[in-house]
Amino acid sequence: MFYRIGRWSYRHRRLVVLVWSVAFILAIPILPRMTDVLKVGGFSNPTIEAARARQLLEDEIPSFSPSTLVVIFQSDTLTAFEPQYSEAANRALAGVMRLPEVTGVTAFQQNPAQISRGGHTAYSLVQLSLSPEQSQRLMPAIREAIVESPEVTVTLAGAPAFYEDVERISEQDLRRAEVIAIPFALIALVIVFGSVVGAAVPLAVGALSVAAVIGLLWLIAHAVDMSIFVLNLTTMLGLGLAIDYSLFMTSRFREEAPHRPLVEAIAVTVGTAGRAVFFSGLTVLIGLAGLALFDFMFLRSVGVAGALVVAVA
Repeated sequence: MFYRIGRWSYRHRRLVVLVWSVAFILAIPILPRMTDVLKVGGFSNPTIEAARARQLLEDEIPSFSPSTLVVIFQSDTLTAFEPQYSEAANRALAGVMRLPEVTGVTAFQQNPAQISRGGHTAYSLVQLSLSPEQSQRLMPAIREAIVESPEVTVTLAGAPAFYEDVERISEQDLRRAEVIAIPFALIALVIVFGSVVGAAVPLAVGALSVAAVIGLLWLIAHAVDMSIFVLNLTTMLGLGLAIDYSLFMTSRFREEAPHRPLVEAIAVTVGTAGRAVFFSGLTVLIGLAGLALFDFMFLRSVGVAGALVVAVA
């Protein structure tokens, strides 16, 4: 079967290249918008006791806040007991309190326990009507609404700020990994193949695989919640597997090409190395797909994305 697939791929090589090129072109506009449809969190599920307890609190207590933002005030010269400090803190929160998603504020003036021993640091609690995962989308509006003052600095903490940082750091790590991994991979491939053209083939396969999987994940994320960490997984696993599998195929083809006609060399390559790659990938795919059976969004996302990456690569 794999031998026949190899011959068919060569005879219809223009169609094969066209299909993959179209898939790559269609995926390009999606790449910058992936973070809009992916979610942070996903380490819990609605059926566990903690989640049911939180839902019960939301249903029974109208004032209950699903998530709380911690606004930390700090000054080197003033203390929370001085009027200038309180005025600066009130000005900072005035715009935040007008946001419709804000259900209440517990200021440090109401609770002395929210003031540090020296008095230079204090915090207020801002209750939000959104879940921690949803509230991180509100963070840009909150930062814009906060009025800074030279006397008192403002720092944001709590679940909304944490999830915002998770998304930001995930994107930074993804870019850093690409900047580091791709040049090193290219250098290693040039050493192996002895030419830039030969080294570019596995990288091109990797780029096509990653773009295609991200396009598929974008469609899936509109129907099912998917974790933002699938971006990191897709990029690194996609590049790694595509380069690995391409090395098997390319190395075998270079062994066969001097001794056979081109179409025969390709068919034998797919029939031998291609067969090994298929069953190797199938084993990895089955293992990763098992994670999709879990109710936790994070694990399910890893399973779905991992299985797609292996299948496409």
